[in-house]
Amino acid sequence: MKKIFTIFAALIISASMFAEDAVVEALETTGSSAAEPLASDDAAPLSFTEEPMEEEVVEDEAFLELLKTALLPELHPLDKENGAPPEHIAISFISDEEIAKPEVERFRKMYLSPKWSALLRGYLESAMEYRLFVRKAVSDRQMPEMLEYLPVVESNYKTSAKSRSGAIGMWQFMANSVWPFLTLNDFVDERLDPWKSTDAALRKLTDNYNIFNDWLLAIGAYNCGVGAMNRAIKRAGGVKDFWYLAENGYLSKQTAEYVPKLIAIADLAINSEYYGIDIPNHKEEYELLENEKNGNFDYLTVHKAYSINQLAQEMRMDAATLKRLNPSYTMGMTHPSKASEIRLPLGMKQSAEDALANLTPVEFPFKYTVVAGDSLWSISRKYKTSVSAICELNGIKENAILKIGKILYIPSK
Repeated sequence: MKKIFTIFAALIISASMFAEDAVVEALETTGSSAAEPLASDDAAPLSFTEEPMEEEVVEDEAFLELLKTALLPELHPLDKENGAPPEHIAISFISDEEIAKPEVERFRKMYLSPKWSALLRGYLESAMEYRLFVRKAVSDRQMPEMLEYLPVVESNYKTSAKSRSGAIGMWQFMANSVWPFLTLNDFVDERLDPWKSTDAALRKLTDNYNIFNDWLLAIGAYNCGVGAMNRAIKRAGGVKDFWYLAENGYLSKQTAEYVPKLIAIADLAINSEYYGIDIPNHKEEYELLENEKNGNFDYLTVHKAYSINQLAQEMRMDAATLKRLNPSYTMGMTHPSKASEIRLPLGMKQSAEDALANLTPVEFPFKYTVVAGDSLWSISRKYKTSVSAICELNGIKENAILKIGKILYIPSK
């Protein structure tokens, strides 16, 4: 009997080693090349290349008969307690039929490839600070949970992202689409503020939903605009169905792919265990929702121009931290004549008030337009101020090259 178990164990080890070699070789020979925006539907299936064995294996009938009576470990069907394969979790407002749509499957295949799954993991991990805040904001408004992943489609969750068309921020607002949701002027660009722009984006999406009474149309309209979506519906004879509009050419290619891409990313993120993809676990992440991730801050309201950098120095805190919490002040200071809120780490309001009492607000009576031949040094000499003061006020570096027509704010002496 010992001899039988010895032979049986040797066979199992040999088979395991053979399978492992085959898998390793397959991974080495099927690595992905640079991915296209969409994975091809007719891509060749993955194959495993096997090396020829040195000698032919012949079944031993006597051994197989003895094996039937051997004392082997008892096998049980997999269950939840013993590690059953995870079930697919439904996504609110999305049907099983929509999850299985070919348009969605193409993006799912793309993000399941080694290159794109690694990129997706990076996007989701680096955005944790803002993404979990977005999740809570979406949940509080009882909106579709997949909206947490819309900034991945828009900007890969980059708060300073800028598109070729001029859209800015995590939610990619155009300058002509900020009103009435966000403030945009010479001193403030709230498109760069991930917290305020999240509130604005969700308000805009809610407005879209109230117009179309359909979440997929509302999300599609976030991309192409309400006017374009209404025109598409009108051309389709009044049909208010995103899939019909997309599949029959009533929407632009960008908008037709926008919604399927979002659904695919949300499906992979919410069902990462089901698909076996190594990205942050959607369910476990929610337990980390606290402090900054929950949007908990203190605020200080001022009515003059105060330097964020000087305030941080007076508070004895890292200036980069305070600037990160207040990215909308594009010139590094609050607005000179309108009420401005300075976002602070929780528990630091009193420290900020004490620091503010020791600061002098920035005064700048002049607005200068750069002309040919100007330099920061010549402008500073003209207005009897310093180059560093002009740079801090205008958010530029001392070695910056000035473009003709650029407007500079000049501080008082």
